[in-house]
Amino acid sequence: MRVIACLMIPALLALAAPAAAGALRFVENRPLEYDFADIPRLPPAFGRGEFAFELWIKPDGSLPVAETYPASIDQLSAWSAADPRPYSSDGWWIRGNFLLDGHSRPEGFFAGQSREGTFSLQFYGGGRLRLMFADAKAGVPRGMVYAAQAWPASSTPSLLDGEWHHVLAQRRWREPSGAMLELWVDGALIGSAELPERTDMRRFWDDPAHPQDPRALGGWSLGSEVMTAWNYAFTQFEDYKGLVDDIRMWGRALAPAEIADLAAGRTPARGERGLLAHFGFEEGGGSMARDSLDSDYQLVLVRPTPRTWSEEDAPKRTSAPGSPAPASR
Repeated sequence: MRVIACLMIPALLALAAPAAAGALRFVENRPLEYDFADIPRLPPAFGRGEFAFELWIKPDGSLPVAETYPASIDQLSAWSAADPRPYSSDGWWIRGNFLLDGHSRPEGFFAGQSREGTFSLQFYGGGRLRLMFADAKAGVPRGMVYAAQAWPASSTPSLLDGEWHHVLAQRRWREPSGAMLELWVDGALIGSAELPERTDMRRFWDDPAHPQDPRALGGWSLGSEVMTAWNYAFTQFEDYKGLVDDIRMWGRALAPAEIADLAAGRTPARGERGLLAHFGFEEGGGSMARDSLDSDYQLVLVRPTPRTWSEEDAPKRTSAPGSPAPASR
């Protein structure tokens, strides 16, 4: 009996131990009860020069595509169908679902006021993704933000197909001056925009300029528009529903071949050139996810539930470049 008991104890412990989580899950929210992750601090080298922000996403395709009018209940349960032509009006970018909100409002919240410091990812046009960015006040087009996106949205596939998708947003220097804003999805360049400036974005990101906001707003919001997420103002933006995995921040722009390899599931080495942060979401529970490269950096989960931690992983492989990526689990 003693031998049997000794054999059974490890098995029982294995059953009782929680499985390591592989991703974060954001769900449909009720008013004033948004689940999101606050990113209060960024690695110090990120954003000073060329940079790239990388992540895997699996949006919840069970929710409908519909009109998401400003400050309406429709924003809670639908993906935005809006697909205005970029720069067509001061509010062309208003209706959508925020995956990442890094909007900055140094002058206030009204149309025509500067949005410099913005770095945001937003769903629009029935499951397409766009990058919004502002690095200066002067010369920014209507709406006060640049956009890297497809237009019309139907010119690219929807991401509401129940599959994992690789997303990389970056700023690359354009010779002899200025920069290019680029959005890559599944290894393909979806959209780009020319930028006249080479701005050190840390002047905005180290101390987010929200003159009328409570200090609790912190930095970037993952999973929801930041003002709505903190219940400070129910404005015109709603949140993301689905999985997020393997957020990486790079202190350089990546070449197309590198991006294609990452989209095929390659896992970068810990000391790879320019890799500044990696959130793999293997904690399995709790209200915080830590950077695996430097534990001083973390994502603070607000209103997490047991559903927040998913055991599903984004596609990964550790073999040499050129090998086929494993199927998504």
